Amino acid sequence: MTKFRTAVAVLACAVTAAILTGCGSTMTGAAQPGEIDIRDLDTGNYPTEPPNAHDDDYQPLFIDMNKVAAMRLADHVASAYDIDPRMKYSWTPSSISKGTLPGELGNPADLRPIAERNRMMFGFHTNGSDQDISLIASGWPTKPRPNSTTVGTIVMQFPDPERARQAATEFYDADFGSYREQNEPVTLPRQPQARAHWRPGSPFLRTILAHGSYVVAFLLSANAPDRAALVALAEKAYDVQLPLLDQLPPLTEEEMLRLPWDPDHLLSRTLNPSKVQSPSYDDSNALFGLRGIMQYTGDLDYAKQRFTAMGAEKFAANGDTLVIRTADAETARRVVMERITPTVVARPVDPPPHLPDSACVENRSGLFDDRRFTCVVAYKEYVGFVAANQLLDAQQRAAAQYSVFANSR
Repeated sequence: MTKFRTAVAVLACAVTAAILTGCGSTMTGAAQPGEIDIRDLDTGNYPTEPPNAHDDDYQPLFIDMNKVAAMRLADHVASAYDIDPRMKYSWTPSSISKGTLPGELGNPADLRPIAERNRMMFGFHTNGSDQDISLIASGWPTKPRPNSTTVGTIVMQFPDPERARQAATEFYDADFGSYREQNEPVTLPRQPQARAHWRPGSPFLRTILAHGSYVVAFLLSANAPDRAALVALAEKAYDVQLPLLDQLPPLTEEEMLRLPWDPDHLLSRTLNPSKVQSPSYDDSNALFGLRGIMQYTGDLDYAKQRFTAMGAEKFAANGDTLVIRTADAETARRVVMERITPTVVARPVDPPPHLPDSACVENRSGLFDDRRFTCVVAYKEYVGFVAANQLLDAQQRAAAQYSVFANSR
């Protein structure tokens, strides 16, 4: 779903999936009682077997395990929408490593040595606003609409609380030191351990706090250069974020390397035309809970409504495909029957031929907002959403997704 939005859309970067058409792919499997014969479906050239069809589950490389840890963390990172539901628009969520620190934290060139020295393990960051905009974080930040309110959330994990405290202190000192002539320190009364600074006449404030083995930072802006409003927003942001982290035990470096990958085989049930299996914290190969996937939506309020209506419990994403697990088969069929897609629907269109429990729509906007069509298919408690610019392509993807479901163990 080419980066869940276009900027990231839900499920951050633009990957253009090639539109593959044609027939002749070979499918295994025979029809079971009550099921269709998947060999009769038009799946084009798309794969019809899961990547673990021969009981060979993929195990990520050690160098990719920080991405798996970041996916786990994303379900405990407060979005701007969590902090204030009026800030429902989101952009550029991503995982963080020592070498890919976000500009919202400060100048990456100044901060990277600090992250390396204190052995930062992984992290995640996300942005949101009450208006459909983004901001320029390089240098002291600016935004295109002065009357907007924005929150950028950054959470990182370090090996232990001592390194987290040291990193938070050094991050703040390096960032504030770059603007010492123009900025002023700010105290947050409800979070006296937090460090913060702002620039008089500017609507932005940057703050950072060590919380156990985590470091939490926010780049916030109010709709005017109002110090009191910025302090109140920062305190509210911490009030929301810190309890979420209290629910997530920090990992040791060894535990990070031993995290399970796709234990429920949800991702292996997801159509994967590229056959790439390594974890990637964008929409190209990822697993999410509800809060995690919502980080990748353009309009979090709409996404929450749709995903709640689906009864979705777990999410797997691969390119232009999203698979969800619902509570039961009846719920999955209802998603198809009511055409509850992650997109804003313009109109229904023809479903794939000979494929029950399927539907297709033409999109107006939403999760696949750079794809014209979305098809949805149900199999047992699973629902698959596929997207393409051509209806035939979307229909073939849906048939292939159903086949992958049917061939999965």
